[in-house]
Amino acid sequence: MEFSDLVTITQGSLPLMNPVSPEKVIAVGRAAGLSSSDLVIECGCGNGTLLSLWGEKFGISGTGIEVRRQACEQAEKTIRDKGLADRITIRCDDAATFVPESPADCAVALGASFIWGGFADALDALRGMVHKKGKVVIGDRYWRSDRVPPDFAREWPDVCTGYEQIRLAREAGFDCTYLVRASEEDWDRYETGIWQACAGWIEKNPEHPDREEVLEYLHHIQDEYAGYGQEHIGWIMYLLEPAIEV
Repeated sequence: MEFSDLVTITQGSLPLMNPVSPEKVIAVGRAAGLSSSDLVIECGCGNGTLLSLWGEKFGISGTGIEVRRQACEQAEKTIRDKGLADRITIRCDDAATFVPESPADCAVALGASFIWGGFADALDALRGMVHKKGKVVIGDRYWRSDRVPPDFAREWPDVCTGYEQIRLAREAGFDCTYLVRASEEDWDRYETGIWQACAGWIEKNPEHPDREEVLEYLHHIQDEYAGYGQEHIGWIMYLLEPAIEV
């Protein structure tokens, strides 16, 4: 099974495909000072929930980039149902090669740094999408400490500690001005949402040739979360602004 198909099965029904709540997404938008004059680009926009939340709350305009066709269709429906289609568009495209027609006021990537190969490269890509005073919002996994069991750490070679992420942001020309972390409740809601999606798909597709693969994936992520993930991996969303000059 293609990875994109597995993502659609496991997370396609989740409004926010990361361990974060609508309230926290809105809090970051408020901290960024978003308004109706702001243009936002979201890479890996999933089902369009962040853009719709910011469109409703702050009146932003924007573009969502998403490579999975089914997610694009859902995002378009989300935007349309919220009455935001005149201000927010969805492009079914690869964010890794996307070049905006004009610089944005804010570029966003939540749980999508893998598109560019990691956190540092994601920062470089997002910086290239905003104007000189533009802001970046990036959400990603992080190690809670630097004492992670080696067997588990090897499963996630691109994950950094929070300290390393802050340093990488500075090296990319940003200062962090606000952040929110996933709570245990956020993580449990996200992880068990994936488990329910897997179980539901397996039940509805008893003859599917990939049924066993999805079941193996379900058991793997359950073992991973119960054995290591709850203790060692966090998720954090940063608001990054151009480096403060002295």
